[in-house]
Amino acid sequence: MEKKNYIVAIDLGSSNVVVAVAERDAEGRPVVRSIVSKPSQGVKAGMITNIEQVSNSIKAAVETVGEELGIRITEAYTGISGDFVRCARHTDHVFTSDPQNGVNRTDVEALFDRMRNVQAPDDETIMERIPQNYLVDENQEVADPVGSFGKRLASTFNFILCAKTPIERLNLALRRLGIRSLGMYANALVTGAAVLSADEKEEGAAVVNIGGGVTDVAVYYRNVPRYIATIPMGGGDQQRHPHAGHPRTSRGQPQTQIRFGGRRAGTRKQDGERQGTHRQGDQGISCCTTWPW
Repeated sequence: MEKKNYIVAIDLGSSNVVVAVAERDAEGRPVVRSIVSKPSQGVKAGMITNIEQVSNSIKAAVETVGEELGIRITEAYTGISGDFVRCARHTDHVFTSDPQNGVNRTDVEALFDRMRNVQAPDDETIMERIPQNYLVDENQEVADPVGSFGKRLASTFNFILCAKTPIERLNLALRRLGIRSLGMYANALVTGAAVLSADEKEEGAAVVNIGGGVTDVAVYYRNVPRYIATIPMGGGDQQRHPHAGHPRTSRGQPQTQIRFGGRRAGTRKQDGERQGTHRQGDQGISCCTTWPW
């Protein structure tokens, strides 16, 4: 890749593969330079089923971006989605090193070290470890424990796990094109980070991302991802089976989308995608929905 501050992301979906390229400005902020979407083949419900078809699909999108910007892509961040991505919780604790002077960063890091030592099942890998809360002496729940007085520091972490086979297949497809993966992230997790405001994350929000073959769900509360899941059904399934569970309108979108995903002006992201929000009263959890259109 040309020696510039380019950031490349590749999102392989069941119906499309999207390649986005951003460049950092003088202040280090990413500025999007190109987004290309091409039809994908060889993917079913997020799982790669044909490595040759997937490689060709990614290649078409990557080459289009390369020609547009005059660069050769050799490394990228990638997203992954499917019912093989899940979350699980684990709770652990440490005893503080200096209770008289309060919890310090060393105590917090010691707790993180214990969580890093937690092993995933043999057929899965841990993608993220996210602290849900901190508990000092079992009765004082705090967002940041540093400075709190207590002898015992505990926390529950949300582990984002992914089956190894889908990761290995995606990395194989990239290597066939001479692209090195800089990091792989659960789409359900990063979608919320991309579309929710700080207030929505704090007050509580659910993000439902309806793709072509899967639907990602993420729940945020108090600025922390509390839960993610992927349903192996997307908008493409309803287009192929319009009477399988949900009636459709004359315009073609499922009535569930009309009922639960309101559309706002100016939210068209790119061809083939719209974004909407739905809120249940002042005290409810907000819901942000994206779907292929």
